[in-house]
Amino acid sequence: MLQSSSVFLRALEPEDLELLYTIENDTTVWSVSSERSHYSKFALKQYLASQPANIFQQGELRLVICESLTNKSVGLIDLTNFSPIDRRAEISICLLSTYRGRGYAKDAIVNIEKYAAEVLRLDFLYAQVSKTTNPVSMKLFESLAYAEVALLPAWHYGKNGYEDLAILKKKL
Repeated sequence: MLQSSSVFLRALEPEDLELLYTIENDTTVWSVSSERSHYSKFALKQYLASQPANIFQQGELRLVICESLTNKSVGLIDLTNFSPIDRRAEISICLLSTYRGRGYAKDAIVNIEKYAAEVLRLDFLYAQVSKTTNPVSMKLFESLAYAEVALLPAWHYGKNGYEDLAILKKKL
């Protein structure tokens, strides 16, 4: 179910330490996230060791995006702020820079949407995207039928000061 012709999604493994280290410490993506600090390999090893068995334990699920043909890890996709009562979760995605622009993000989102609808029985997913500094993500989510349902003015402090965040929502 979590596979397409170009990618498949899988749980984190201890072997994913380098992938996590690279993505979490990539300062080029910090401006579109709430992270502003480096993570040590020790801290990430602890994180990997403490991963919950399922999304119901901690309210989040992080999966590795892998190329179907090569099995190479190309990024991460997350469901966070999971609410089984409200039947929703926030979605976010990050690919290694060398794998961007190949359609992997779109395929990974489609895969996790199926999982969210069919297994988790969620009604919708939502994403928070900067309208000014992340137009690529805006286009990606809009191409997948996510609609802007709210705007949070001057909500996120990015590299050029405060910026508006769009809340994009998709009914599953």
